[in-house]
Parts: sequence; structure tokens; C-alpha cells
Amino acid sequence: MPVYHCCVPECTSSTRKLQDLDKHPHMKDVTFYSLPKKSDQRRRNQWIRLIRREKSWVPNKYTRICSCHFEHGSNTPTLFPYNNFKKSSYTRKTSNSIQMPVDISDEEETSTESNSGILLHHYEEHNIPYVAEEYEINTSHDRSEGVKHVKKVECVTNPPFLDHVYAAGTSPGSTDVNVQDTAVQTDMTMNDINIMSDQIHQLQAKLDDKTTLLRDCFIETVTKNDENVKLYTGLPSLAMLLGIFNILSAKCSALKYWSGPPSAQEKNYQRNRHGKPGPSRKLSFYQEFILSLVRLRLGLFEFCIADLFGVSKSRVSQIFITWITFMSNAFGNFLRWPSRRQVKKYMPLSFRKQYPNTRAIIDCTEFFLQRPRSPTAQAATYSTYKSKNTAKCLLAISPAGNFTFVSKLYGGNVSDRFITEDSGFLNFVEEGDDIMADRGFTIRDLLTDKKATLNIPPFTRKCPWGKKKRLNVNEIKQTRKIAKLRIHVERAIQRLKLFRLIGNVIPWSLKPVINQMIKVSAFLCNLMPTLVRK
Repeated sequence: MPVYHCCVPECTSSTRKLQDLDKHPHMKDVTFYSLPKKSDQRRRNQWIRLIRREKSWVPNKYTRICSCHFEHGSNTPTLFPYNNFKKSSYTRKTSNSIQMPVDISDEEETSTESNSGILLHHYEEHNIPYVAEEYEINTSHDRSEGVKHVKKVECVTNPPFLDHVYAAGTSPGSTDVNVQDTAVQTDMTMNDINIMSDQIHQLQAKLDDKTTLLRDCFIETVTKNDENVKLYTGLPSLAMLLGIFNILSAKCSALKYWSGPPSAQEKNYQRNRHGKPGPSRKLSFYQEFILSLVRLRLGLFEFCIADLFGVSKSRVSQIFITWITFMSNAFGNFLRWPSRRQVKKYMPLSFRKQYPNTRAIIDCTEFFLQRPRSPTAQAATYSTYKSKNTAKCLLAISPAGNFTFVSKLYGGNVSDRFITEDSGFLNFVEEGDDIMADRGFTIRDLLTDKKATLNIPPFTRKCPWGKKKRLNVNEIKQTRKIAKLRIHVERAIQRLKLFRLIGNVIPWSLKPVINQMIKVSAFLCNLMPTLVRK
């Protein structure tokens, strides 16, 4: 059964409310009527004019009007919000109203004129403003003759803006015009008027400044709630966002914009006691912080960020590189290798039952790079596995799913064994540790030197009856157990690549800060809810 809604503006009646009369008691005995059929076009148009919808509105077969707009015994709606749900005894002769003749007797006509005269004399005697209007009324009593007698009657009424006692300055039935309601009087001083005027000018100036208005609206959208903060920045909540900024704000007062490697070699770089060196800022520290996180998370182009924040593309690049480098230095210390005691404390039950000595799960991942112009750089970054130019790094997570080690980036043609040996990962491995990895990590001898164990799926063997390779039953079970637990490092890498600036093709212009971007993204991933739950 369809749900009908009243088509009158500002009316909220609907058939859905009839199902819950306890919550909507005013809907009791309310019925809904359809508009007159198109065959009765005159009456249909009359209803449409009375409803007063926009000119483009066209009623259809589902259009309904509720009984709240009908007087008792009337078949035409006359009670609407624009007339305060009251039907007057006469109609004003205006272009936007319906001309409805009203029949009155001679006595009523004489009474109307005399009452209007008395009321006019009373208003003029007490100096009360009034409005005198003429209305046409039908005085014909013999309808059989087909003659209509129209007489103009002058009616005196209060102006619409003086319909309250305090507006007119007198109380009903009182002849003392000096009696005023002091409870509704407002004393406006010149100081109050000046303050209001200044506020109006400030609001007008803010509306005229489209750039600032767009920037403020965008930042307000980003920080509207926890869900928006997670979508735009990758942080789990607004409280976390503000907490991180409070930590950084104490150290970023003299932050200088990055202008290339030579700027870092300046004597007073980032150490000016009299304020920030370099060009002046158009954005606040908080706005620059939001800009950097949004670009890292969404991977927006520089021109799009420039339009949203009202700065140039070169300034967006300077702000992003400056803040990514700054956050990498600040957050890099938090990506620490946990102790064996900490790992066991937060180890999930699935690891405790099968591999209780697991210290880390490692894997190498590749990030796509824009194809460089230099043939040497192309050869150094080309990956035969991905068939594209990539940068490769080694990642390690704890059994709980947090990043504990992030190596620097290498070219896409470098082997996993070389990265493991060169990145310094083996310096953290202790005696008795179990390291879980994929088959591609042929580092058992390196871990044996550290008196550690490597847990990888077993390799296949050649079948004695053909050219195919196979595993026995125990090896298949071992492969499944390891794959079931090692999958968490793939989930962590997927979470890392949700930061679109590193998850998509990384522009070659950002090559100097790729390591910083990955380190900051890994730190932000560790702030998210636990990846492996108990």
C-alpha cells in the first residue's frame, strides 16, 4: 500500500503516521483526499490555486491533501498555513486570491458600515494607526433575475504588524494609550548597534572571500565526525587527530618550507629563534597538517588541493614535503622493534597454539613508480615480477598485526634476500626467535647464524612418475597452517596501501620523500584498531 503525504506546503501529515497514533496523536481521524479529476478542470484549478505550490508543480495520481485543511461540512480546502488555518467572512480583492461573493442582508450591511465608522473614529481619536480597505460584497437577494448588485464597503483594520498588544502600545479594552507592556520592551544602545553592524560587516566580508570560505568548509567537512576523519586522513577518530597535532604543534613553530636538498644544509635551517625563516605562511599550522594528511590518504592532485585550500601548486608541494619530512622524524621513533615480552603479552591465541615463539612476520612489497626518464634509473627500478618500474621495501609486523620494522626503499630488481641482509633487519633478531615468511625468503642460513628459526611453507618436490611437482599430506597441512597465519602481513600491506598516494603510481617528483611517506603511513596504520584479534 503506497504511503501518501499531504501536498500542502509546511504540512507534515502522512499515512505513515497513522500507524503510530501514540507518537502522533494529532493524526487521529485524519483522512486524505485526492484532487478533483481532470474532467472537473475548474474545480481542480481552484484547489491548486488554494494550495499555493510553485508554478512548476504538477499534481499526479498519488497527490493527496489531508482533512486538516477542510472546514466541517465543506468540500473545498480553505485552511492553510498562509492564513493561519482561518477562513475569513469576506475575500480581499487581490490578484492572487479567489473571488468568492458573500451574501448579506440589509441589516448586516448597515451594521458593517456603522461598525467600521465607530472603529475608524476610535482609531483617529487615540492616534492608533489603521488600514482602510475596500471590499466588494454581493447585495443581491434575487438570484433568479441573474442580476448581481455589488457594493463597496470600507473596512478598518489594524495593520498586520500591529496585531499584538505590545505593538500597538495599548491593552484591549483600555482607553489609556500610555499603558505599555514593559516586559517586551528592548532598549538598544548605540554601542549594541555598532557591535551588530561590525558583526554584519565581518560576516559579509567572510562570504565575499570565496577562497577562505571554501577552505573553512572543506576542513569543517574533514573534521565533522570520526567517520569523516577516518575517510579523509586515515586516523581512527577526531580525538586522535587533535592529539597528534597537539604533539606536533609544540615543535613546528619555526618550521621552514622545504626548497630542495641545499636548503637543509643552511646554517640556520629550522633553528631560527626569531620565528620561521623563509616565506610567510598563508595557512595555519593546523590547516597545513590537514592538507598533508588528506593528500597522503586520498592521493589528490596538487591542483585540486591548491583549489581547495586557496594556495598555489608549488606551495602545496612545499607544504606536503615539509610536513611529511617533519612527521617522519617525529613518528619514526615510534616504529620500534618490540621486546619478546611485549610480543608474548599481546600475541593472539592462534599464534600461541601453533607457533608461540613467533617474533615477526616479514614480507617484501613493491610500490609502483612513474617511469623515470633516465635509462639508468629505469634499469634500476624495473621489476620483472610486476613488469613495471617499482620501489621495493621489507616490512615486518608483530603477531598482533602492528608494523615493527620498515626498511628503506630499493629498486624493483633487488632480491628479497639482499634487502633482508642489507636493511639491518637481522640486527634485531635474537636467539630463539621464530621468523615467519614466504617461500621466496631463502634466508635460513642467515637466521641460523643468529640461532633463530625460519618458518616458511615447504618447497614442492619432483614427482617420481612424471614432470610435475608435489607435496605430501603433512607438507600440505603445514603449508595451510603457515598460510593461515602469514596472511596477516598481506592484510597489513593492504591497509598500508589504502593511503592512495603510495598505493597508486607515485610521481617521480616525490621520489626524495617516498621513504618518509611510507614511514608515516605505517605509523598511522598502527593507530588503527588491532588487525589480528584474539
